[in-house]
Amino acid sequence: MTKTALLIVDMQNDLAHPDGKGFIPDAAHRAPVIGMLLDAFREAHQPVIHVVRSYRLDSWDVERFRVPYFQAGRGFVVEGSWGARIIDRLAPEEGEPLIVKQRFSAFAFTELDLLLRRAGVTRIVVTGVNLPNCPRTTMFDAIGLDYDVIAPTDALAAANEDTRQANISDLAAVGVRIATAAEVASEIRRIGEREGDTAMEREPS
Repeated sequence: MTKTALLIVDMQNDLAHPDGKGFIPDAAHRAPVIGMLLDAFREAHQPVIHVVRSYRLDSWDVERFRVPYFQAGRGFVVEGSWGARIIDRLAPEEGEPLIVKQRFSAFAFTELDLLLRRAGVTRIVVTGVNLPNCPRTTMFDAIGLDYDVIAPTDALAAANEDTRQANISDLAAVGVRIATAAEVASEIRRIGEREGDTAMEREPS
């Protein structure tokens, strides 16, 4: 049976909260939809992985093009700061892994691929912000690593709608399945129900 994991990418205060240093309004707009998916995965006892960006204040691990911003005191998602924390609605629960990255893709220089394979996951649902950057590169890398990938379009945020739609078209062109969050949640709930029925059948009478 296919095992599916939910990835929530960069839904941190600096990006998804109105007081954040790099606030993207669409991230706050889509947070309730991502929260609905998160609830569905938890209720179905399916894997949830949180992915965050985190930089050193001294900018040693920041992408080269961002270094001037940090040197000018305009750094964001700095390790240990309020801005680097996941927004309250999507806060991780015990047992949900947290992947910390410094580059766009959640697979770049992280343990994500190892954790997914160890858990027997072959399909991922990617949500979060900012679609043209971290969610998109994560999905492209996942396709290259032979995962099946689902993009719930209403759970992916971007700075503007034209950019969002263009990126969704690009993802569809490389084999990413395009769906709605409601469709994905319904599928995950059915998986949870089937696994629950199987577990009951295995219980000794």
